[in-house]
Amino acid sequence: MSSCLGIYIEDNLIKYAKVSKNNDLVKVESFGIKAYDSLDATLKQIVDETYSYKTPVSINLTDERYNYFDVFSSLNKKDIEGIVKTNFENLCYDEGVNKDSFEQRFIYTSSPESKEKIRAIHVSAPKITVAKQKNQLAEFKLANISPVSMAITNLLKLKASSTNREISLIVNLEEETTVTTLSGNVVTDVKKIPYGSTEILNKISGKEHSYAKAYEICKNATIYTNEGKDLQYEENEYLEDIMPTLYNIVTEVRKITEDTMEEIGKIYITGTLSVINNIDIYFQEYLKNTKCELLKPYFVSNNSKINIKDYIEVNSATALALQVVDSKANRINFLKENASQRLATLLQSDVNVPKLNEIDLSGSLEKHSGLLSILSSTGIL
Repeated sequence: MSSCLGIYIEDNLIKYAKVSKNNDLVKVESFGIKAYDSLDATLKQIVDETYSYKTPVSINLTDERYNYFDVFSSLNKKDIEGIVKTNFENLCYDEGVNKDSFEQRFIYTSSPESKEKIRAIHVSAPKITVAKQKNQLAEFKLANISPVSMAITNLLKLKASSTNREISLIVNLEEETTVTTLSGNVVTDVKKIPYGSTEILNKISGKEHSYAKAYEICKNATIYTNEGKDLQYEENEYLEDIMPTLYNIVTEVRKITEDTMEEIGKIYITGTLSVINNIDIYFQEYLKNTKCELLKPYFVSNNSKINIKDYIEVNSATALALQVVDSKANRINFLKENASQRLATLLQSDVNVPKLNEIDLSGSLEKHSGLLSILSSTGIL
């Protein structure tokens, strides 16, 4: 049995979940949310309370950015990585920033432009930010630093086939909102929306002089449907601090759905603001043609003694823990690079890469050089 303490850190708020996995059985052993003034003291308190001094810890990457580069799949692995890094270097040059000041990771997926290309989803973060995060957890057993936009997909068990690659969105309403697009079980896009929980919690805490109380106010807030809109502001004075931000978010999400060429099958809602009652109904009213629902972890039963919404509250922390304990997790780790996982998404999906026992190596070896080079370098061949 393996276990990990997932910790999602944002300004003034920490979510944590200690997760264990034994074969296919996943269990959340302890979890919670804490508002904090001292990050160091609160981290120590969480590790103490969960008995996790010897347990691997997984945290969220901060200040990350996403870029996308399409490369011909016939090239060898070294050339593909070289082109991706050169494209990022050119981007940094255009923006007047130093490429060497960033940590870089990327995974491959299929390119929507051409069957002869693969797409690198390139994630970068300032080295100074990554170093700061490492120092914050230096006295604990830090094992993983990942962008939560990638990790959050660990909470779903989606299957993909050549005939069924449904498009899904995960809207993660954290301090800053991210929208992760999935084709089947494969991440194909991540977008940031510059609105989130921080904007709302800061407004409310400014009135209440307490971040913890601001969070509880959000948790107890209820959004009414269209029929009850005349009542909602009378019953909850803080909705005037909540609704403008939610409207901005849902408007941006609607733009993403309208710009998506393929039909979206489902939208999953998670993150800090998902604790607001009826938020799924609110999204549904604006995104009428797509089913909207709260993101429930795949391993949580409806018969659980714990309220499912309590699990959903700490989804980001749980997803980060699964980065370590789940061998099928979509790993992209800024603590250390795991080259063999870079093609995990590609090989587990039905995108442009055949299963190993179906590879046809007839014809020129040059034709297959890119695929063979990448597979051999990852230890798969």
